[in-house]
Amino acid sequence: MSSEKNPAYFSNEALARFVSAQNKTVEKVICHLWQNLHNANEAVEIIDNVELHFTDKQKLTISCNPDGDGLDAIDYNYKEAAIQVQQEFGNKIKLFAIDASSTKMWEDVIGKTLEKVQLTKDKDYYKADALMLNFGEERREIAISPLDGLVIDYYED
Repeated sequence: MSSEKNPAYFSNEALARFVSAQNKTVEKVICHLWQNLHNANEAVEIIDNVELHFTDKQKLTISCNPDGDGLDAIDYNYKEAAIQVQQEFGNKIKLFAIDASSTKMWEDVIGKTLEKVQLTKDKDYYKADALMLNFGEERREIAISPLDGLVIDYYED
C-alpha cells in the first residue's frame, strides 16, 4: 500500500491512548531497539518503539503500525516480543530495552507533563506519518522511516 496514494491514519484506539496520556507527568522513557547481528562487523540498530512511563504507572508506547507505513500507539509487552523475535530470527536479531531517561534527547522531559500529543488532521482523520509530543517548553517529534524505524528528533518551530 503506497503511503502517497493511501496515507496511514491513526485508529480510534490509538487516538484514545494519546488522549489518556495527556496531562500526565513523565517518570522515565524506555526505547526498545532491534539489533540486526546478521553481519557481526556491521551491526544495525533501529528504534522499534518508544515508551513513555508516567508517574501514575500508565504508559504510552509509540511504534510502527503492522503494515509498516505509519505510526501507532500500542499495548506492548517487551518480554513477549523478545521471545517472538528470538523464535523467528534466532541470534540474527536481538531485541533489547534501554532506559533513555538520562540521554540528551529525553533528560529534559523527565518530570515534565505531556501537555498534548499533536497530530496532522486530514479531513476527518489523523495522519500516522508523524506526531509531536508537547511538554510545554520541550517538544519531540517522532516519525517513521521505512529503513530506519522510528526517527526521534527535537521539534523546533
